[in-house]
Amino acid sequence: MSPAERVQTFINQMVVWEAGFHAEKKSDHYKHSTEYRCRADADAKARLVDIFSENLSAKSLNTLGAARLETLGTGRPPEYDQTVLMDTENRFGTGWTVETRKTKGINQRYQYILNMESGTPKISGVNVWRNSAEKWEHRNAI
Repeated sequence: MSPAERVQTFINQMVVWEAGFHAEKKSDHYKHSTEYRCRADADAKARLVDIFSENLSAKSLNTLGAARLETLGTGRPPEYDQTVLMDTENRFGTGWTVETRKTKGINQRYQYILNMESGTPKISGVNVWRNSAEKWEHRNAI
């Protein structure tokens, strides 16, 4: 799997998770039943751990993934409705960067940083493009 394919796999899985859990949080059962809400949150967290374990480096799972696992945040439009930009897979040292762009909402660019882990590219960081500063800014959460 190439670094660009890893990022594409990750954003595909995340947009499905995000859209599904967002709809779940809007349901009457979720809003009015504590037991149902706790079970739905636990299921969503388990699915998220599976996605993160497959796509993030071990270190990033504990750092970048921790905030999302804690809040189970979703957005409208979905934050992960992104497209991998053609020819943006760049090698540096022992890793790669791959750029994406949100397809809906604010026109935002992301730069995923990947490193090899057990012979497979894994996401180890993410940056967001800041037009005002004209540079990439490191994000502390995925």
